[in-house]
Amino acid sequence: MERDPRYKAVKILIEGKHITEFKEIFTHVPKTIMAHDLGTNNNRMTRLIAHVDQFTLGELYKISDLLDVDYKTIFTLAHTQHFGNDKRGGKRNLNRQT
Repeated sequence: MERDPRYKAVKILIEGKHITEFKEIFTHVPKTIMAHDLGTNNNRMTRLIAHVDQFTLGELYKISDLLDVDYKTIFTLAHTQHFGNDKRGGKRNLNRQT
């Protein structure tokens, strides 16, 4: 199976730090294309993009293979989207009064 050429563009954007959260991938590659390549349906892909914590490690590994980037890089994009810029990995308290 031939890869979608947009995957290469996303790889360049990730390596250049222009993509910093997982969901930003899908401004360049349609989610339907990646869903098909992962063997899942569009509704599930939409849910996973919004809730990256529901991806399996295997799915993140497949995405790293599709994009030809290091697995840790994809995991970091998902982590940053889920936790924000909190390097400790804890949920941010969004209800906190300042």
